[in-house]
Amino acid sequence: MLPITQLTVTSADGESSVTLTVEIANRSDQRQRGLMFRESMDELAGMLFVFPGDRSGGFWMRNTLIPLDIAYLGADGTVLEIVHGVPLSLDILTPTQPYRYTLEVNGGWFERQGLGVGDVVAIPAGVEAR
Repeated sequence: MLPITQLTVTSADGESSVTLTVEIANRSDQRQRGLMFRESMDELAGMLFVFPGDRSGGFWMRNTLIPLDIAYLGADGTVLEIVHGVPLSLDILTPTQPYRYTLEVNGGWFERQGLGVGDVVAIPAGVEAR
């Protein structure tokens, strides 16, 4: 079982925010499995992938059964880019710039919340890669 915590996504202007309950994937084996084989996910749930340093590699949707928004985050939690993952696709979804964290939520979540690139995910204290 992965550690679970709450994190808040706040618009860049500070006018709106949404709190999510997320699983923390901070080990290599957890990051590799991610949300594979999940048949559903609550609207206010997700998974935060934590890396030991900035990276540039992409994600794929192998064995992932639900559509996802994949937000690539800088070291300060700023949303750098959002890509849309199609279930079971083997396409590599590579961002255009290095990132430190990745937040996966249900497909279309960012648009439904009125959030996007430039907004900030508050990374909880003590969350680090292992």
